[in-house]
Amino acid sequence: MLLNKKQINLAVDMLNNNEIIILPTDTIYGLSAIINKKNQNNINKIKKCNEEKPLIILVANFKQAKEFIDLNKDVKKILKCKEPTTVIYKKNTSNLTYAIRLVKRKDLKKIIKKTGPIFSTSVNITGEKFINNKKDLEAFLGIKYCFFTEKSAEKPSKIIDLLGNSIKR
Repeated sequence: MLLNKKQINLAVDMLNNNEIIILPTDTIYGLSAIINKKNQNNINKIKKCNEEKPLIILVANFKQAKEFIDLNKDVKKILKCKEPTTVIYKKNTSNLTYAIRLVKRKDLKKIIKKTGPIFSTSVNITGEKFINNKKDLEAFLGIKYCFFTEKSAEKPSKIIDLLGNSIKR
């Protein structure tokens, strides 16, 4: 089940106001926020892990992905594959690496097209099982709003590190 227009607009407003919210993704529910250092630190504090830990970035299209990483045919092929897959890669002009996932959910694409790329990471305390039921999501550590649609998938996205030529998950 997808978010309706009213929910999409509310999510866009909340994200644009720098709030951390819970959104459905192509896999599991994600703690989501606009990309900035403060939100990264706050999400990592909520998850009780290193505040500097990189987070997955969700994009709606290749144009947004190009803000972070170089796109070649191999990267594009992986990002477009049916199984939700996150790619760790970089731009040749930078030493910074990013974990990028091209979303497939139409409602999430609409949100990201309006807000720009967003952080998304599993709703859980680091090292614990991710949460995918409404009651626990809504109660998760004081997050203001959960956009619940249905029970999520049973596993997060596959992560492929193209720099290290390895599958992380």
